[in-house]
Amino acid sequence: MEIETVMETLGSQGDPTQYIKILRELYKNFTTKISPFYNDINLDVKRRVKQCDTISSKLFTATLQNVMRTLEWDNMGVKINGRQLHHIRFANDIVLITPSINQAERMLSYFDKACGKIGLRLNLKKTMFMKNGLVSFAPSTLNGTNISECSSYVYLGRKINMMMDLAPEMSRRKRRAAWGVFKSIEDVVKRTKNTQLPAHLFDTTLLPALTYASETWSLGKQDEGSLSVIELTVETTMLGVSSFTQVRDGIRSTDLRQGSKIKDAVLYAKQSKIRWAGRVMRMNDNRWTRVVSDWILRDVKRTAGRPPTRWSEFFTKSLEERYDARRVPKASRTHGATLARDRERWRIYWRPLESLDH
Repeated sequence: MEIETVMETLGSQGDPTQYIKILRELYKNFTTKISPFYNDINLDVKRRVKQCDTISSKLFTATLQNVMRTLEWDNMGVKINGRQLHHIRFANDIVLITPSINQAERMLSYFDKACGKIGLRLNLKKTMFMKNGLVSFAPSTLNGTNISECSSYVYLGRKINMMMDLAPEMSRRKRRAAWGVFKSIEDVVKRTKNTQLPAHLFDTTLLPALTYASETWSLGKQDEGSLSVIELTVETTMLGVSSFTQVRDGIRSTDLRQGSKIKDAVLYAKQSKIRWAGRVMRMNDNRWTRVVSDWILRDVKRTAGRPPTRWSEFFTKSLEERYDARRVPKASRTHGATLARDRERWRIYWRPLESLDH
């Protein structure tokens, strides 16, 4: 990345001049000294901004954001409630969102040219595209190079796909999150005589890794079952109970839970989702998080069969069941979005969450 572009970005952001001067000197006039055979040699490093530097990740993100502001994408992307959503980004992890392959190629070409002007190049080995059933098959290219198509992709720690199927991600979590984290605490868990320590380590290390980003999940019964099985497998290992012993002695999963004292993974995921939903429904600054959550696609005919489970269905169905259980008249029922405006009321309303079975 060209250093002058970085400095211009800092200036446009209104950063103090003295800091810009310090960074300019640091990156422009940087030298190092080596002493082969006791002879000192001074070398000009002449480095550009690199992500391995402590501050460079922030400079890189700021400069990339400044470049993307110059792209003329206003009429591109997917229309959502009257606005165009054409990309999402986190640092240098960028997703382009388009209604067609042709538009995707144009956007990618514009982006590639803009990046080239500041010394950046797209990594075409990591650049891939996914499409849903509404887009016909067509190859995607950039400057004559084919862009590989994939059915799923790991983005920000989660394996995503167009069908919103959590099964591949659950399989990945079992291998990398559940057992990966358990290996790091296994010795302590098996050696300690403190009965509370294993549960504490499980709840503070393994459980957050296993349910990472569960706030955005649309959990079905099958997904809940998969999550429970993963947790139970680790739980039996933690307690030293084999499958043979469990069957022979008639040990139920509820008995194991009483012995381990760990939190229920499905319940933990639902609690995380409820907390996040309250925050989303209290957003009133027109950010995409809220807009996309409320969006209902109206101008496209859906495919045959049962539609995929929406993220909000959990709250709609659970609220109705709670109102029915309390025999609240339909005319007196409060909509979830209205209920969430009061944080304390929203939090209290979902107690006890253990009564939820969806």
